[in-house]
Amino acid sequence: MAIRQRVGRKKPWEVYWNNPFTLKRESLYVETEEEAKKQDALKKFQLKYERDFFRREEAEAPQVEHTFESAYYLFLKDKRFSERSLKRHLKNMKRSLAFLKDTPLSDIDNTKLKQLMSHFLSFGIRASTLKRCIGQVFSVIRWAYQNELLRELPRIPKLPHIEYEHFIPPTQQELALVFVHAPEHVRRVVILGSQMGMRVGPSELFGLMWSDVDLENKVIHLRAAQKNKAEPVRDIPIRQSLVEELKAWQEVDRAKRVASVIHYGGKPVKCIHGAWHRTLLRAGIQRRIRPYDLRHAFVTEAIAAGVDIGTVGKLVGHANLTMILKHYQHVLSSQKRAAVEAIPEPQYVAKNMWQSESTPENIKQ
Repeated sequence: MAIRQRVGRKKPWEVYWNNPFTLKRESLYVETEEEAKKQDALKKFQLKYERDFFRREEAEAPQVEHTFESAYYLFLKDKRFSERSLKRHLKNMKRSLAFLKDTPLSDIDNTKLKQLMSHFLSFGIRASTLKRCIGQVFSVIRWAYQNELLRELPRIPKLPHIEYEHFIPPTQQELALVFVHAPEHVRRVVILGSQMGMRVGPSELFGLMWSDVDLENKVIHLRAAQKNKAEPVRDIPIRQSLVEELKAWQEVDRAKRVASVIHYGGKPVKCIHGAWHRTLLRAGIQRRIRPYDLRHAFVTEAIAAGVDIGTVGKLVGHANLTMILKHYQHVLSSQKRAAVEAIPEPQYVAKNMWQSESTPENIKQ
């Protein structure tokens, strides 16, 4: 606390002190020395008896009205997707972002979402694609609500019914033709995809390393896709007939110092669409078969062989059995029929249940 004169000022007398809360120097200027002494005495009294006078209330941050675009970029910053996932997310969000770009979050209601749906449908997209795009938009809106950027959630409009495309998995004959005409790295994909049910792509099969393969105990410790976070590593038994084949692969790759099981020219594979398409042409297969259908072939053959869907689900890494029940109902139906027929015939039921009268001769002895 002190007083000093600052020559050349309109109010030359300065009273200054240190704020007890911020510890910063504060001051005020007056015209006369007498006024300065009064202010000095007042500040000394306040510093001793009214210290709260110097407490500065923090100014509330101004409320920012976020647009969908600004909220989306905050969403991406918070989620910290991998580079590959980020590229896919941005690609899928492109049309939604263009439509909702400058729209304030508070203006995105049920009507606005219906307009977005109509916008998508004008491009002739499939219902499954529409569901994915609207789902991404709503994930951003839900995140904004959870982070208090939005006061209330809008109601999602009813989406059109989705008729999922039914893919017929490759038959054993088709698999044999593909294997014969495929290059080495595609042959490995065929075997591991159709015999072990791995997801054909970067999420599982293309990321498989020899360090994940335990040939001694005949098991593969697969670093599973992020779809089932409860099971980051999935153990898949190696069937006896494949052990020697995998040993041969391993010896070749060890000599070349290659760590990836699926590779081309010694480098890890990220995509086989081109090689797969050329293989189908050489094999003379004209219908559409995707690399991912190798996994469907595994599930179909396993269920047809009588393996229970719980075990199948564990082998292929499904968090729940919904996907199997939805996409393999045709196989399950035959299993249900086989299960019913496998039950011993009752000895107390008439041979012909539709006869008007049952006689002792109709009852099995």
